[in-house]
Amino acid sequence: MTDHPTPRVDAGLQPERTALAWQRTAISFLAASLLFLRWATQHGPVVAVVVTLAALTATWTFFHTRTRLRRVAHHFPSPGLDPATGEVLVVTTAAVALGAAALWVVLAP
Repeated sequence: MTDHPTPRVDAGLQPERTALAWQRTAISFLAASLLFLRWATQHGPVVAVVVTLAALTATWTFFHTRTRLRRVAHHFPSPGLDPATGEVLVVTTAAVALGAAALWVVLAP
């Protein structure tokens, strides 16, 4: 057996799959923010803030990652590409905050 690395055959598909995954994440944030509108009459401005922040996160995620991945796709599959740690941190923090807000809205009397 030889230990030769296998060449990449789909040089453009992996960035496209990643872009689609980020787009699905943005759409999920938008859908979750719209679900909060159900409690707008009970909690008023707090729900409006949650909806606004989640919609802003969705918009930022969609456009920022799309621009970044378009830039990265030109250099793919070259080694040394920076991982999207900032984007992952923002989306993870927003998801945890959205989950905490959902628990508060649902469980609040």
